[in-house]
Amino acid sequence: MWIKVFYWMRLFSALAYYVKLIQQTITDSLYFMLMVFLIILSFANFFYVIDRNIKGTDAGRYYDQYTSAGEIDNSLIDVIISVYMMGALGDFDSGRYRIGYDRYFAMAMFLLATFIICVVFMNMLIAIMGETFGQVQEVSHESGLRE
Repeated sequence: MWIKVFYWMRLFSALAYYVKLIQQTITDSLYFMLMVFLIILSFANFFYVIDRNIKGTDAGRYYDQYTSAGEIDNSLIDVIISVYMMGALGDFDSGRYRIGYDRYFAMAMFLLATFIICVVFMNMLIAIMGETFGQVQEVSHESGLRE
């Protein structure tokens, strides 16, 4: 129902431009979002394996302070959400990567993940959105009349 509201907003010439901009931005960023999903999955796979290595070691009891229920949250969905929160939203908890046998590799991957996802991919998204804005801006008058 709410998507239909956006569709009907095209009747007003002032809003038709923004509806077209939203549609074009989503269309132009689909392949980019696929790349972001793959890079998040790749880092989540690494951290999932690292979390599995911590469980059952002496470092596991120190790890408990970083989980809410006192258990190691190493389900695959939790790790994917954690990497998404870290990379896309900036929710950093670097203490989780400083324990265990693989703490140096984990910290290196943490730094690499934050750089690649936050800096590289988010700047690519800004560039894609800027290009889309320029393209829609060029044909804004024609789009308004067509709608």
